Amino acid sequence: MARSHNEPARDVRSSEQGFADLSLRMWRHVSLYEALPIQARFSYDHAQPLEVRVEFFNDVGGAVTWVLSRDLLVIGLHRPSGDGDIRIWPPCRHHGGDSLWMFLEGRTGVALLEGRVEPLRAWLEETLRSVPFGTEGLSMDWDEAFAHVLAQGDR
Repeated sequence: MARSHNEPARDVRSSEQGFADLSLRMWRHVSLYEALPIQARFSYDHAQPLEVRVEFFNDVGGAVTWVLSRDLLVIGLHRPSGDGDIRIWPPCRHHGGDSLWMFLEGRTGVALLEGRVEPLRAWLEETLRSVPFGTEGLSMDWDEAFAHVLAQGDR
């Protein structure tokens, strides 16, 4: 497999919701021997405490947004998580790895992404300090959440 291309490219900035976004350079593996850099921005909103939005920006200004379960990401720091469209693997402890791996499968293709685990781990820990596991429902607007789910069914 290709060598790890992890670089400490990290930019944290505050989002509209008052919580800092994480900008992280990742690598999209396009073949066994080639990986291309891609910028990812992880966003967390207290109003949607169960999810993390990730925008992947290409080099020509386009972006693709994925909405991931915060739980899925946190579990993926420690052991393989996910099933189907989204799968996450932690660094390999036996080989001294420092990369988190994400496999994303959408309607138009698949992506295998590699990124430094430590900046993401620190950022997720901040989200957990802000909204601990088990308290997510206290800050949710349930009417809005149900309306969103029902609207998805109308498509």
